[in-house]
Order: sequence, then structure tokens, then C-alpha cells
Amino acid sequence: MSQAGVIQSDGVTGQQVPDRAALVEQTLERGFPLMIFPPALEAFFQRECEADRLRHVTASGLAAVLLFAAMIFSDWLLTPETLGLAAALRVGVFAPVVLAGLWVLRQLRFPLLTEWGIALAGMLAILLTGVILLRADSRWALSRVVEINIIVVYTCTLARFWPAVAMAGWVVVVQAFLVCTLPDFTGVVGTNATLLVLVVTSFTLFGNYTLERHERYAFLMAQRERALQEALETSHTQLAHLATTDALTEVANRRSAESFLTRTWAHAQKRDLSLALIAIDVDHFKRYNDHHGHQAGDRCLQSVARALTSCSRRAGDLVARMGGEEFLLIMVDVDQRTAMSVAQRVRDVVRGLAVPHCAPGCGPVVTVSVGVATARPGQASQLSDSLKQADEALYAAKGSGRNRVCTRLSDGEMHCLDELGLLSEGQG
Repeated sequence: MSQAGVIQSDGVTGQQVPDRAALVEQTLERGFPLMIFPPALEAFFQRECEADRLRHVTASGLAAVLLFAAMIFSDWLLTPETLGLAAALRVGVFAPVVLAGLWVLRQLRFPLLTEWGIALAGMLAILLTGVILLRADSRWALSRVVEINIIVVYTCTLARFWPAVAMAGWVVVVQAFLVCTLPDFTGVVGTNATLLVLVVTSFTLFGNYTLERHERYAFLMAQRERALQEALETSHTQLAHLATTDALTEVANRRSAESFLTRTWAHAQKRDLSLALIAIDVDHFKRYNDHHGHQAGDRCLQSVARALTSCSRRAGDLVARMGGEEFLLIMVDVDQRTAMSVAQRVRDVVRGLAVPHCAPGCGPVVTVSVGVATARPGQASQLSDSLKQADEALYAAKGSGRNRVCTRLSDGEMHCLDELGLLSEGQG
């Protein structure tokens, strides 16, 4: 991949940052064992997942409120003396805190806060469970520490890996405190419960790590496919542009003009619209090239092409370079008077560029000769006839002194307008 594709400007800070496609390739190559991408890619990953994550977290948060409240049945069966406290903590503390947290998360829409909010909710549930057990007088209080496993599994299934690790550390602290504080009349419940929590937490974290790794890998592959698709579309666009555009002047090329003419002729024929063909030729261009050099000749053609484009701003118009110094302007739904007006503007704008000519036997500035042909396509008329008429008008303009606009009027005679707008009869 070229360096041009690796660096781009950050639209927010104006600094240069690695291109996302390059970051994706680098991340796939280096891996992401710590479950985090390079900062720019990580931020994009979080934004891309934000909407789905928020919906999932909201649904899971509401379910967690109901599940944690339903555990009051365990309080009633095993430690009935804590029923009042349990109801207050489960319904009066946990539920409002989680619901308020969900509302804040939906308002702020801050992905990092959402991920850590999941772990904090799990930590709160574990803390409240510990408080309930510490207030219990029942001999079965210690056996209830296994309920922490339910919270661990539920939270780790939803949370990202590092928030889940933080919650796991909190679980170890709370579990150790409860085992050391609550009486164990059997002598084995504390040890077994601790082992169970450690095993469940370890396997759950492993599953969490695996799931997130698969999610992140799928994200990277999707981004790679998107980048390849965008590159392919860009290549197609560039190829289409090269196939239809003259490389020097950036107007349509001959092939594009011929295709456009065929379609436009059929459209005008179907809609009974008039079609105007304006043929343009740069006067004494060979002498200009010989006198000023080919590079100056190229710049001259580019200037003429820009002038022609400025004179044809309608959506249905087309400016094309037909070869060498010859151009063609195609206009639809334009009568002869309007076409002549546009042709005169073309001639005047090019002359107004004041590109010095100064070649022997030529005028002081570059000018163009223009031939105009208009037709209303019908069953009997042919596109080739209109093109021939435009060429004949162009030859008449060149033959009558150049820097002219010529057309064949309805009387069959060729008439030309000079730079002063004076009408004269041309050849043929």
C-alpha cells in the first residue's frame, strides 16, 4: 500500500492520522491480544457498535432489574430475616440506580461509559448481595454466596473484556470478605463456594474474551471488505472517467461525444426537440504550436476548453474535444437563434482570454472559428447530415477569414457573423 493511502487529515484537529484501511491491515497483521485497537480504530469501532450495544444494554439492563428483584424469593426461603432489607436494596436501590443509569447512557451516548456502566451495575449487584448476606442470622447465609455466580455470568456475558476483568477482581474481594466473615457451620461450604466462584469467573472471562475477539475480528474483516469495495468503486469511477474524458482538457472525448450524440438524437427524436451542434476550431493552431511550443499549445487548448465549458452550463449540454484543436458543443432543445447567440459568446469569450498568438501571418491573440447546425430530428433526417452541416459551417467560417460564426439559414445560404457581429454571406 502506498504512503498516500496510509496518511490522511483528521477533520477535527487537522492533524495527520493513519488511514482507517491501513490501520485495519496493521491490526490484522499484528493481532489484538489485549482486546483493544489503535486509538483511532478503537474509537471508530465503539461508534460503529454504539447503537446496537445501547439497544442490547438497555434490554439486558431492564431484564437485570427484574432478575435481581426476583432473587428476593431466595431471601424469603433461606434468610427470611433479611426480607425487608433485601426488598429495599433490590427494588429501592438497585432498580432506580440501573434505570437512571440506562437513561443517562441513552442521553450521553458515550460508548466507553456504556461499557463500564455494565460492569459497575454488576459490581453494585454483588455489593448489595453481600450486604444482605452480612445482615443475615441464618446458618445458610454463607451458602448463598453461590448466587454471586449468577451475577458474574450475566454481567460477563454482556460486558466487554476489560470491564469484565475489573468486575471479576471485585468479585474476588467481596467473596473473600464474605467467606472470612460469615460463619461456616459445615467447614466446607466456604471453600467449595470460593472454588466455584473462581472457576465460574475464570470460564466466564475466557468465554467473554473469545466472544469479543470474534466480534472484533469480524469487525476488522467487514472493514477490510468495505475498503476493498470502496477501492473497487473508485477504480471503476476512474476508469469510466478516463474512458469518457479527454486527458488534456478534461472535457468529453470523441468516443463519449459520439455515444452522447446517438442517445441525444434518439431522445430529441422521441420528444420532438431541436438539436444544435456547434463545431469549434482554434484558428491557426499549428502555427501557434510551431511558434510557442507544444506545452504552450496544450495550455492554450485547456484555456479554450474552460471557455467552452463556461458558455454551456445547462445540464443537457456537452462539450467534447473531437481531436487536435477541434471541439464540439452539443445542445438540446435550442433553436437556431439561441445556438448562434451561444456560438458568438464562445467566440467572444475565447478572444477575451487574450492568449497571445503572435505567430507570423496570424492575429495578436488566439481566436476560434465556429460552425452552427440545428435540426429537429425526424424519421427522414439523419445525425450524419447534421454533423456534415456543422462541419460545412465551420469550414465556411475558416474560409471567410476565421474568427467567424457561420450557419446555413433556412434560405439555404451560408451566413457568417464576424467579430463585430456583422452578417455576411459565406461560401456555398
